[in-house]
Amino acid sequence: MGVGVGTVLSVIPGVGGLMGIALLLPFTFTMDVNAAMVFLLAALAVMSTADTIPAVLFGVPGTPTSMATVLDGHPMVQRGEAGRALGAAFLSSVFGGTIGALVLLLVIPFIVPLLMATWSPELLGLCLMGLAMVAALSGGSMVKGLGAAAVGVMLALVGDEPTTAASRWTFRTLYLADGIGLLIIALGIYALPEVADMAIQGKSIAAEHARQHGVMHGARRGLLDTLKHWKLVVGSSSLSTLLGALPAVGPTIIPWIVYSMTTTFTRGPSNFGKGDVRGVIASESSNNATVGGALLPTVAVGVPGSAPMALFLGGMLLHGVAPGPDMLTKHLDMTYLMVWAIVLANIIGGALAYMMAGQLARVVFVRAAILVPMISAVVVVGAVQSSRQWADLLFLLLVGALGWVMKRARWARAPMFLAFILTPLVERYYHISVNLHGAQWATKPAVAVMLALTVLFLLGVALVRIRKTVRRGAAGPRRLRPVWNIDSGFALAVLAAALASAWWVPVAPPTATQHEGMHYDLETDFGGLSKRDIGLRALKYLALWPLW
Repeated sequence: MGVGVGTVLSVIPGVGGLMGIALLLPFTFTMDVNAAMVFLLAALAVMSTADTIPAVLFGVPGTPTSMATVLDGHPMVQRGEAGRALGAAFLSSVFGGTIGALVLLLVIPFIVPLLMATWSPELLGLCLMGLAMVAALSGGSMVKGLGAAAVGVMLALVGDEPTTAASRWTFRTLYLADGIGLLIIALGIYALPEVADMAIQGKSIAAEHARQHGVMHGARRGLLDTLKHWKLVVGSSSLSTLLGALPAVGPTIIPWIVYSMTTTFTRGPSNFGKGDVRGVIASESSNNATVGGALLPTVAVGVPGSAPMALFLGGMLLHGVAPGPDMLTKHLDMTYLMVWAIVLANIIGGALAYMMAGQLARVVFVRAAILVPMISAVVVVGAVQSSRQWADLLFLLLVGALGWVMKRARWARAPMFLAFILTPLVERYYHISVNLHGAQWATKPAVAVMLALTVLFLLGVALVRIRKTVRRGAAGPRRLRPVWNIDSGFALAVLAAALASAWWVPVAPPTATQHEGMHYDLETDFGGLSKRDIGLRALKYLALWPLW
């Protein structure tokens, strides 16, 4: 029952684990305590599997945890490899959730003392490590990535300051006092731009190859891809489980960390951001493994490892189950019950999603005139349900327009989203650490190690990019002149520092791929449409968007 209900809820964009558990919690009041725990955990575990379907097929993440899957999954669908993408995603989700739960069983005796010794300075160090991942998600232009991250920081700072309650950029409105919702940002920068491009193209999503061979053609190849890259699955799942056990990180951030590390340190030819199956495998095995990791602090020390786990903790208390060290000694049987519930839910959920995908994937053949209004309506419902205020629609439209401009200007949106998530955590733990320890917070052994790893990671990213640039070879000196286009205009509006790479371009510039290297974001081929037609159709869609 939990797998079935969780699958249905996760296919709807915007529902996610938090709202899903909130909806299901009242149904457990009359259940036996063991049945209630299994029901809730099964639904939560499978939500990271079925949300792959809208993320891959439409480029619309079912939950924020599947946003990293969009980068490689949706381009695979556009070139006719929907079956391969879904097959790799489902099998890696099953393996990721299973491996994550098994790793949890192995590390329980060792990680609980580590959790008890973790305080705000250590959590701040982890958040800074996560923020450093912006460097790996910036694509070919580091300056653009930092500019996009600056946009995310500014959006995250809207609202009341957490320590002094001072209002920041609220413009004297109550709506902005609590800040901008995560779903507004997630659906705005990723969902609306893809739907707008679909409206501009005026055709179905599927490529001609998919029409000839069937939408699920290549599913077996996707399964074999997962088995071929089993080391990637094991590494992503294990790392995600360990990170998921730390409340500071959270399941929304972990897939991005794993994805960025995969793209940075993968050897050999790669096509990340444009349809590399390894990107799908890494992100999907990661987001499923975080459920098992987040369960550990929830059960062992009573500290929720994620927002959905906070509701699950409430369900435990409602049924008389007290979290704490006793769950690892006197009530170890219930802890193992929860772990094996996650394992079985991932296996059943993966099989169920695979069986459903064949029929659901047929929507890629539907005309854009029918599909665009339907997806737009679902996106609206998913965004409004966060605070249920009409202002959500306005901000969704504004963020959607921002996301579309960033996509057209080739500014990676992943750094913006990652910075938006991590900024409140960094701010909170920084204030606590400074107030308690002063400047000595950075000299604690664990913090010093994490800061050193952060510096080494940034150096590694820089060295990898320098090596790739040297291999491509220098194209010789070029005379530079100012060019006014959407890229330079957006750079001028966002960050003056980005002008160094966005405003000055060669007189005879190479193609975008040659000039900037790898680009970790989706791209849309509009065929023979002129820039004027693209702009007019985008303006038409966004202007008439409330009527869709």
